Amino acid sequence: MVRAVGTTARGIRAPIVKEGDDLIDIVVDSVLKASKYENFELKDKDIIGITESLVARAQGNYATVEDIARDIESKYKGDVGIVFPILSRNR
Repeated sequence: MVRAVGTTARGIRAPIVKEGDDLIDIVVDSVLKASKYENFELKDKDIIGITESLVARAQGNYATVEDIARDIESKYKGDVGIVFPILSRNR
């Protein structure tokens, strides 16, 4: 048996997570489906990481656009505008 040392990172598609969803079931189901369709196997000591954003959504711990708008209105008087910077330095 040849031992290969290295890291493999995979982006796994999952359903949209809403407040109150069972994140463990969603992650397990998504990873198992991906392993079946992409033909890879999980091994002992494999690590599965999920983003803080996914955890926050399942907990309902995030700011909505309306929350941010109210916060800006309370801190700044007058009209607030958005300026879009030039996205390329090559212009």
